[in-house]
Amino acid sequence: MTAPRMDVAIFSYNRGAYLKNCVESLQRNLPGVHFTVYDDGSDEPDTVAYLQSLGGHVRHMKSGGDERHGGYYNNMQAALDATQADYLLMLQDDLQVVRPFAQEELSRIHEVFEQSPTTVFISPLFMKGSKRAYFQQRYQADTALRCYRWSADPQETGKVPQKYADIAVLHVARLRQSGWQFAGSEEANGVLADQLFGDMVQVAEPWVFYVPEEPAYRGRVLTFGAKLAVKMAGNQVKSFRDMTAQASTAFAQRDLRVYPFAEDFVDTVDPTVRKPYKFNAYRTRWLPLILNKLELLGRRLWSH
Repeated sequence: MTAPRMDVAIFSYNRGAYLKNCVESLQRNLPGVHFTVYDDGSDEPDTVAYLQSLGGHVRHMKSGGDERHGGYYNNMQAALDATQADYLLMLQDDLQVVRPFAQEELSRIHEVFEQSPTTVFISPLFMKGSKRAYFQQRYQADTALRCYRWSADPQETGKVPQKYADIAVLHVARLRQSGWQFAGSEEANGVLADQLFGDMVQVAEPWVFYVPEEPAYRGRVLTFGAKLAVKMAGNQVKSFRDMTAQASTAFAQRDLRVYPFAEDFVDTVDPTVRKPYKFNAYRTRWLPLILNKLELLGRRLWSH
């Protein structure tokens, strides 16, 4: 049997330093993996220069025009259509691969897919420490396949992440056989996945996480509040230190009752970054948060 192959797609827009951090972490920890950056029309000079340095690894996409997400979901569809691999890892430019990923781990992912014929999405993400109780309640360990499976609450109606999440390893053939076409939001894709597939699976040894306090675009622009927050935070990528080989081995051998919360296993290079980690820089300080909300509200009122 031929060993399964995984491609990587990275979705990018005007965050050159974050994209560089993402790509370099991928090259360190998954050396030799085939990756493609799908850039949604970046025009910020440093981002453009870095994209040029990647040469043939970049596909320059024309935005689909979705107000909130630009061409993100159209670009995800393009990545799915283009890959020739068995599995496709979907990343965003504000993510980092934080530990070495070994071939046997891909074999384990393959085994999970084989033993779960209705599964098409597997999460590679560490769990967020800010949601400890939620994740511990919603995920139960499958010790035979060494993964976590969703434990549904009949009171919940949302299908993210029970059925779908934007950051995932995709089973390419099953998606194509279903006629899958990405919808325009994570929530809409969750509803579609609920109609077609079984539950999403969480890996026991994740290898990807969000870089904290990143600049978050809305409608392809940074609000004034987001810009202020980035400036107040120091305008530097809050990157992670890679897990050592020893730490990674211990992580892989732990009891699955110890959930993979990022804050327990992954540290930032800058020790002053607060835990639990916060995402979207404007959420870390009250003034940028208020300004961001006011601007987004004003945009919605103006559009009507």
